[in-house]
Amino acid sequence: MSISYEYEKVRSGSEHQEGGWPQQPGPYPTAVLKHCLSQSNPLVTSTAALQTACRALTHWNRSLVGGDHRERDLFLEDARRLLALEQPLGNGAGGWPLVLLRPGGGPTLCLSAPVQSCVLAVLLRALSMTGDQAYMLALERCLKTFHCDILDGGIYSPLYADGIFFEELAIYPATHSFTGMALALLSLHELIEYWPACEEVSRELYQRALTTFERSLCEFAGRFWPYRDLATRCLVTAQELALQIALLDALAASTKSEVCVRARQHWQHYSESWLRRLRSRWWHARHSLSARLWRFWQPRLFPRPASTPSQLRVCVPLPAFPAIGGVLTVLEGIEEATQGHWRMEYLTRAITDQETGKYVIHRFGRSWMGASHFPFVWFYVLTGAARLFALLRQGTAFDLVLPQDAVFSALLSAPLGHLAGARVVCIDHGHLTLLQEDIHPLHLAERRRLLAHRSRLRRLIGRLQEWCYWPSYRLMLRLAARRVDQYLVPGVPGDGVETMAARFGIPASRVVRFASMVNIERYPVPSEEERAGRRQEYGFRPDDMVVAIACRLTPEKGLDLALASLARALERLKPTARARVRLIIAGDGPLRQELERTIDRLQLHDHCALWGELSAPEIARLLSISDIFLYTSTRGACFSMAVLEAMAAGCAVIASTRPPSNALLLAEGRGIAVRPADTEETANALVRLLDNPALCRQMGRAARAYIATQHSPETFRRALLRASGWAALEQLLTETVARNGLEGEVED
Repeated sequence: MSISYEYEKVRSGSEHQEGGWPQQPGPYPTAVLKHCLSQSNPLVTSTAALQTACRALTHWNRSLVGGDHRERDLFLEDARRLLALEQPLGNGAGGWPLVLLRPGGGPTLCLSAPVQSCVLAVLLRALSMTGDQAYMLALERCLKTFHCDILDGGIYSPLYADGIFFEELAIYPATHSFTGMALALLSLHELIEYWPACEEVSRELYQRALTTFERSLCEFAGRFWPYRDLATRCLVTAQELALQIALLDALAASTKSEVCVRARQHWQHYSESWLRRLRSRWWHARHSLSARLWRFWQPRLFPRPASTPSQLRVCVPLPAFPAIGGVLTVLEGIEEATQGHWRMEYLTRAITDQETGKYVIHRFGRSWMGASHFPFVWFYVLTGAARLFALLRQGTAFDLVLPQDAVFSALLSAPLGHLAGARVVCIDHGHLTLLQEDIHPLHLAERRRLLAHRSRLRRLIGRLQEWCYWPSYRLMLRLAARRVDQYLVPGVPGDGVETMAARFGIPASRVVRFASMVNIERYPVPSEEERAGRRQEYGFRPDDMVVAIACRLTPEKGLDLALASLARALERLKPTARARVRLIIAGDGPLRQELERTIDRLQLHDHCALWGELSAPEIARLLSISDIFLYTSTRGACFSMAVLEAMAAGCAVIASTRPPSNALLLAEGRGIAVRPADTEETANALVRLLDNPALCRQMGRAARAYIATQHSPETFRRALLRASGWAALEQLLTETVARNGLEGEVED
């Protein structure tokens, strides 16, 4: 598969400009070149660009040693050949694609960090030698692929909180291979060292990538032998280890990085230890044998259809369907973002809505097999696993398994999904942080509070269940972590997810953050006339200050704190302002009667109303007539979907910093973040906004604009593509050819 077209050579004929062209680089690391030429990937064909670039660099090294003009001519001949092999990628970028033979699918084009890096090194040297503008333009086009995400025709993928990783095979899901990243860093370091006129953005890119690589080295260092990549955790062969040592040696010498120097010594210790070499050989022999046996048994145990479906078939295990709260919002976002590309099927224990005819639902177990109490949680896992196994045995071939919690649903689906050849991506909604030191006691207190009014026998049984439940929880989390390929976690770093993941053996490279999706089109801002009309329908005056709360009536939502804060705020307001305040609580739950008693005790009848459970459109309508949204949760993780939806609707939000992501969402004047369980600070925030409707509107506009850019459907779709798989470089190339009117055709 290739795209052929007439390549127009550009030759300016301009003379070498003082300071405009790079200085002449030294020799390319010989050890790296030798190992690059000897490496081969059975899945990759059409490596002409890499071979040409390595051959050119070999000629360059020989010309520097002996001063042979013939070697320089051969180097320039290969450099010109690389210009002819370039493919335009759009947006001013250029690449040298490989053809990848993907298992279970046809050949596909992809870029490669080693190829782009070696080509970049050749173009830099050719430009320094000739001053030819053709090389400068090609170098700039090549460099643009280093600045682009794989989804945009580049070669990097996000890693960790704000890092980037250059990929050996630039397709998703990314493997994070050692070789591709190290070669890219070598070429980028040469570029900024020998070209003083290099743009500052490239220097920042290099520094960001180097920091990411230094952090990843501890993950590449296995217990007794280094890994080839971070995704599969396959151990390197002896030949690959020699290449890694050569790359670390070159990076340590060029970048002067202390981390690379220490890693170089560590890797050398690997190669010198006969016991480690013996263990690695045993691992490779065992791995090869088991892989060969599983290739024989897998199609017999889990048959797959011969034809490849046009849509990705996705299994979503979860305790109940439809889900509630943030889980429901995320699933609705997935359905919307992947419409036409994914075929989603749900594996669930309970169906809580009769209007589920448009969904494919596989049910298992009984209604009492919940995931919240011992021993029923084990019945939930075992019956769910049995149902999934039966589906897979019947030929229901899933390409992606998407469990909605990191413990129970992940355990019942991850091992089987892994055995069946499906990718397992867990979307966690707070289960990873439930055992955190500052969260776990709060959760225990909330559970005990719900049992406080039960009989003594029921409280005793509840305490016994609690003692058995948490050891099971920890065990399930550890077992599931062994087979989950990636964790997609909404939220921001610093909320404890990374810490708890490390505690339970989940590598940091497998934890990926994403911004929960909110489609602001579902929350239109009404005109003043529409707003007044809607308020009149609910019995509100146009000048009333409406404060909304939308959540389940459970202990962790801190609704008693919200009512206490409102009572304090009303005391500080003037009588005219106090008379206009209306608090609407939308939701239902076990604390409804307790909240009614609290409203009576605080004498808030004239200001508060409990509206009960509302549908999503009704919630959007409530937010459209609200001035302020109040969120007083004392415990939480990820993103609060209630806060995101209120921001999308243009409300001024007052929210506690549980979850910690609320502080980021409401920064820069987009709202007011308050300390959890601090009624005084919450009351002050209420007074500030209730006395200033103009400030409410200003905060609402800023919040809505932020959601439109940072939590859009397109942002969410890109996160899903990275997690599930993307390899559409050929489409980008074809579109570029058509857009530019270049002659040629796509050949299969």
